[in-house]
Amino acid sequence: MSAPDDAAAPSALPGRLREARANDTAVLDAAREIFSEQGDAASMADIARRAGVGVGSVYRRYPTKDALVEALRLEGVREVARLAAGIADAHDAAPPTPDEPGAVETFVAGHITGARGPLLRPTGSGRPLSPELAEASDELRAALERLVAHDREAARVPDGFTTADVMQLLVHLRPPLPYPRAQVDALHLRYLALVVRGLRDAARDGTTFDGGPRWDEWLGTWHD
Repeated sequence: MSAPDDAAAPSALPGRLREARANDTAVLDAAREIFSEQGDAASMADIARRAGVGVGSVYRRYPTKDALVEALRLEGVREVARLAAGIADAHDAAPPTPDEPGAVETFVAGHITGARGPLLRPTGSGRPLSPELAEASDELRAALERLVAHDREAARVPDGFTTADVMQLLVHLRPPLPYPRAQVDALHLRYLALVVRGLRDAARDGTTFDGGPRWDEWLGTWHD
C-alpha cells in the first residue's frame, strides 16, 4: 500500500478528505518516530497513540505493519527524490561559486533541516520492490547522479564517490538523537561540514575512492 498522493494542497481538499489526509500524515510521522526508536518491536497501538488517533483508524488505512512500513519506505524515497531533483535543477540553472555549498552538501543539509524525521531503513520482508518504490528509486538515482556529476566536475567530490555514498551519508549523518530538533540539526550540520571538507580535499588531491557501495546494494537495505 502506498502513501497518499500529495498532488493536491491540503487546503484545497474537501473537509472530510482534508481530515483524513491530516490523520494519515500524523500516522506516518508517528510511525517513522516509533520505528526509529523501537525498531521492529514497535506496535500499531504505540503508533496510533503517538499520532493521536484510534488504532482502528490506523488499521483501516494500513491493514498490517508491513503495509505501513512499505508506505514509509515509499514516502521517504519520494521525499528525497524531490529534494535531489530540485537542487539538481537549481545547479543546472546557476552553478554555485567555489565558496558556496556544492550540490551534495546542499542536498544532505536540506534533508537534515527540512525532513520530518530521519530517513528510515526498516527491515523488510524479503519481497521484491513494489512497482511504486522501484519507480521512485529510479527517479532518486537519476537526480543523485546529476548532483554527483556537478560536484565531481567542480572538484567537490573525488572519483569513485557514488550515488549510494550520498544515501549512506544521509543515514550516518542523521541518526535519531534524544535532543531538541535545533540542537540535533546543529550537530548533524557540524559533522556534515567535516565530511564535506574531507571530500573536497580528496578531490583536489586526485584521490580515488575505490570500493564504494553500489546502488543495488543501497536498494537492498529497503527490501532485504
